[in-house]
Amino acid sequence: MAKPETIETIRNYFLQGDFLQKLPRELLGFTFQQGNLLQSDEFSGKECKGNEFILCSYVNQKLRRRLDFIYTKETFDYMPVKQVGLHRFRQLRYITRNKEEFATLIPQILSRLLAELQPDFQCSAYPMLAKKGIPQWTFPATLPDKIGPFEKFITPEHPLDFINNSTIFLDYVDFTGGNELVFLYNRARNEFFAETKKAFFPNTIHDFDALDLPELERLLTKKLEPYLLQLAK
Repeated sequence: MAKPETIETIRNYFLQGDFLQKLPRELLGFTFQQGNLLQSDEFSGKECKGNEFILCSYVNQKLRRRLDFIYTKETFDYMPVKQVGLHRFRQLRYITRNKEEFATLIPQILSRLLAELQPDFQCSAYPMLAKKGIPQWTFPATLPDKIGPFEKFITPEHPLDFINNSTIFLDYVDFTGGNELVFLYNRARNEFFAETKKAFFPNTIHDFDALDLPELERLLTKKLEPYLLQLAK
């Protein structure tokens, strides 16, 4: 197995090459940003702290969505990372440990990954979600758009394909405080559940576990507002 390269070697390769210059500065509503690994000399000749380094990003601040291309010292891999609201997740299908391969790959997959970040993108699991009635579920439209510091962000008509066979179809987010209540459907387990974030730290809960949407409606009617107000404290 090849010895992992130093951050300085990686940094110099991407700074001296031309692939960054060839990437579009605007695409599908997203704006190019050079990453923290390349935009200054803070890493040059120093021990680099942390495990994740951003080569470049595409950001849509209005939609609260971004796409980062990273190198991680955890596993010595290059990969894309999507962020939607407070949800940040790695795209493992495009992982590689070869920087030359990654520099070639990025222009090829860029448009596809940004298209997948559009709010109205229909993921491959959409037909299965439609059979469960998730995109057609109108009950969340009757819920308040804001509760305390939380705002309704993702809604069922535009579900977000997530990780571990799960799809996010509803969430309430306090973007300033990093707090969140998110509702998901797991296709493998055929069940609905919720998770939280408190000051950006994730937590598993069972307060909204349900086997179908009518059961979840009853739980939301009873618990949603008091749960969010308690989460905000």
